[in-house]
Parts: sequence; structure tokens; C-alpha cells
Amino acid sequence: METENATDLNLIQECISGENKTAWEAFVKKYSKLIWNSIHKTFRRYAFQYTAEDSEDMYSAIFLSLVENDFKKLRQFRQENSCALSTWLSIISVRKTIDFLRRDKRHLSVDTAGEDKELGNIIPDITYKADHLLERKQAEEHLKQSLASLSPRDGMIFDLLFNKGVSPEDAAQTLGLSTNLIYSRKHRIVEKIRQNINSK
Repeated sequence: METENATDLNLIQECISGENKTAWEAFVKKYSKLIWNSIHKTFRRYAFQYTAEDSEDMYSAIFLSLVENDFKKLRQFRQENSCALSTWLSIISVRKTIDFLRRDKRHLSVDTAGEDKELGNIIPDITYKADHLLERKQAEEHLKQSLASLSPRDGMIFDLLFNKGVSPEDAAQTLGLSTNLIYSRKHRIVEKIRQNINSK
């Protein structure tokens, strides 16, 4: 893994520096299949009736997001992220595809709302009680603090499951972990956040 990370970091550096004119072509060639599969897998996960144009648009948009603003997004990848570049790119691809689905709900045939109800139960629903707005704000701050205390791996698991709506099965495949481990970590993450909030 260390050798693979070092090779990927060198490739990224060559892309950013522009000294190696073929570096970006090598990058696209190496990861195009991964990004393409991530897009289609996410479309199928949400039963999105997509067209060939949708796939091509997403494919182009993801690569464009990596190079725009002088490779700003690509510069964000660091070896200390505790994940391989392939995993990082999978997460980005899933995230951007889900963002696309949220903007265009005309073709969605399943309702994915409510997948994060388990987490939603952690903080009481006090949206409509003006006198509890401060309490709600404090609870949200405690949640942010709890999330900041998670390990990098648990942070990625939380983001995929609760922020991006990815299923435990797809999260397991994206992160290269077993599905049982994802379910186990999900339970522990929720329990840790609940304990942290209740202890405040």
C-alpha cells in the first residue's frame, strides 16, 4: 500500500506541476474505469433511469472537478488521509453523483429519505419550538465535536452512510472493508456520538 500511495502521490505531483505532459493522460487512463463504475453503481443504487448522456456528463464533471482552479481538488489528497487514492476517488465520484441525483429527482423511482433516521433520533426534533433554538444549536455543536473526534476511517464511514446516503454494502465496497465491519462500525459510531452528546 505504501508503494502504491507513493506512486499515486508522484503521479498527482506530475499532474499538478505540468512538467510531464502525459501525466494527466496516465491518471485518466488509470482511474477512468473506477470512476465510471462508481457513477453507474450509484445510479443503479438509487434506481435512477439514466441516459448515456447522463453518464458522460457525470464522468466529465468528476474529472473536471479534479483539474479546475489549478487542480485545487486534486491537491487536497494527502497520504495521511489513511486511504488509497482509489478509495478517495470513489468517494468523490459517489458524492458528486448523489449531488446530481438530488438536483434532478425526475427519474428517481425510489425514496431514499429516512435512511439516516437512526442518527436523526440522537438529537430531539425541536425545529418548531422557538424557545429551544439555543438548545438545538448547542446539540448540533456537540454533534460536530463528536464527529471531529472520530478516526479518519470512521469519519469516512459516517460521511458515506449518513451524509451521502450510501448503503452499508456499497460503503464496504468503496472502502475495501467487509459489510459486517461497516455495520459494526456504524453501530459504534452512533453509540459514541449519542454518549458524547448525552454527557454534555
